[in-house]
Amino acid sequence: MINTPQTHGASVPRRAFLALLLAGSAFALAACALPINRQPVQQTYRLTGAETHSAPLPQPVVLQLLPVRAAAGLQSPAMLYSRSPDTLDAYRDNRWLAPPAQLIGDAIAHTLSRQPWVSAVQQQTAVASAPWALHCTLYRLEHDLRDGQGTAHLDLTCELTNRRSRQIAAHWRFDGSQPLAVNDATHFALGAQTVLRQALDGIVRHTRAAVEAAQASNPAH
Repeated sequence: MINTPQTHGASVPRRAFLALLLAGSAFALAACALPINRQPVQQTYRLTGAETHSAPLPQPVVLQLLPVRAAAGLQSPAMLYSRSPDTLDAYRDNRWLAPPAQLIGDAIAHTLSRQPWVSAVQQQTAVASAPWALHCTLYRLEHDLRDGQGTAHLDLTCELTNRRSRQIAAHWRFDGSQPLAVNDATHFALGAQTVLRQALDGIVRHTRAAVEAAQASNPAH
């Protein structure tokens, strides 16, 4: 009698392989259903000019706006907040469109260029030297959390030079704040825009007063 070889042992590895394949497919499908940890969306904010209105002057003038200087810590687009006088931190998922000094410089140029007594605002290299030069320095733009009530705080100084007389015609400082209803980046950006508009109103007012005084004392120019 001839014994026929048994094939049951050969089918066991095959069944194990199929089971492993099915388990792997099920695991892959389950993995597709798992939530994916994505990076938070970066929110970007900007600052814009103000629709400030002022009266015309007998002679429109050309102004040169020098680049706004930035104090330490304000050279990047980071949105800053402080919890104590000696700390300064940046929002992780929120930032300005550009460094705040650049945004403020563009806002100043936009606001002054819309005044009826300004014929042009030069921001880049001038073809001819403008008779008036405005130079501002940004010392502070932050979300202040130190007093319980959050505020947007802006500290800016400006200097206006009369190049014809080679004298400083005006020098002033704006140090203002705007209370915030909610302590987050969105409300900080809104508060910063509000307080910037107040600073822009002051820039228009001080610059126009100096130009008007110069024209009154020397009508020929």
